[in-house]
Amino acid sequence: MAETAPVETPTTTPAGSAPDQSLELPTVPEEITASWLAGVLRLPVKSINIKKVAPGTATKVYVTVEYEDGSEADKAASRPTDLCLKGGFNPAFIQQLPWVVMIYQREVEFFNRVAPSLSHMELPKAWWAGHNAKQGIVIMDDLAAQGCEFGTPTETWPVARVLAGVEQLAALHAKTWNVKPEDYPWLTSDYDQALLALMKTYDAVVNSPGRPVIHDYLKNQERMTAVLKKHYASRNPKFRCLLHGDAHIGNTYLDKGAPRFLDWQMIHIGAAFHDVSYFLGGALSIEDRRAHEWEILDHYLATLAKLGGPSFSSKDEDVVIEHRKSYLVGVGWIMCPYEMQPKECVHPMAERFAAALDDHKTLELVESLPAVE
Repeated sequence: MAETAPVETPTTTPAGSAPDQSLELPTVPEEITASWLAGVLRLPVKSINIKKVAPGTATKVYVTVEYEDGSEADKAASRPTDLCLKGGFNPAFIQQLPWVVMIYQREVEFFNRVAPSLSHMELPKAWWAGHNAKQGIVIMDDLAAQGCEFGTPTETWPVARVLAGVEQLAALHAKTWNVKPEDYPWLTSDYDQALLALMKTYDAVVNSPGRPVIHDYLKNQERMTAVLKKHYASRNPKFRCLLHGDAHIGNTYLDKGAPRFLDWQMIHIGAAFHDVSYFLGGALSIEDRRAHEWEILDHYLATLAKLGGPSFSSKDEDVVIEHRKSYLVGVGWIMCPYEMQPKECVHPMAERFAAALDDHKTLELVESLPAVE
């Protein structure tokens, strides 16, 4: 690496090492300076240009970088010239939802503590990640500048691409199979509680004008809440691993046509089929899912075993039950307010998951399971 330029903030460590709670971190895009970036990247940054600020749950700030000793040296040293800084750069939003800082920090922890060990999974290059008590920032490649394309819930994927996608999930799961909470003491567990909190407005949302057309029995807040609670309490521990947690098509990108996963803010420990059923249920058309889901599940299970995970079959009763149950992850889309996701994304996803829940008689399945103490 090239020499480090003088900086205003302490020099910190690259992705793969422990985060430093004493960090001084920018909290608005204007505070992202060449000298700050030079310090964290340990590179002689001369200047930066903020190309775009993309709002969202996390703000993404896209910058171009110029170095002290010119573009040819950049290429020779494989220095990044197009970067995306992802974190909490909207103080008003954070003031409204203070808990959101936790998910920025969680993504930092993923890139620092988990990603370096995922040898068979392709991830965006993270040049640095760090957090303090009020902020979490990941500095990664600007994928669009590299020619990558991004998945969207408004479209579906062909079966071959979904088969390639579950290979990526198998790589994550195989490496973290049977992980326990004490293995990741930094990892908070709030997924279930967050979904159940949203269920309190389920009736009002799903019965309001302009919502997706779903089966009437899926509009029953009391029944849906009871089923979700029982599902959460009855996850089969034999399938426990670290989950992406939000593995839908909108959190994917294509690198030269190959599917990859983005947005690691919702990682948690749970049953593997949460990711697998979520991904294939939302990425495939209803017709393709009906025709090919067991083939895709078999491919996932074969890849899981090949990469060092356990061996299962889609004919195993436990596998069938957990897969069918796991389509309940789609309830998040069925009740998703348009303030959280645009209508044009909510409608197709809600319809895909309503069809999957109905095809698999998921509510009846969960209700038929033994009561959980």
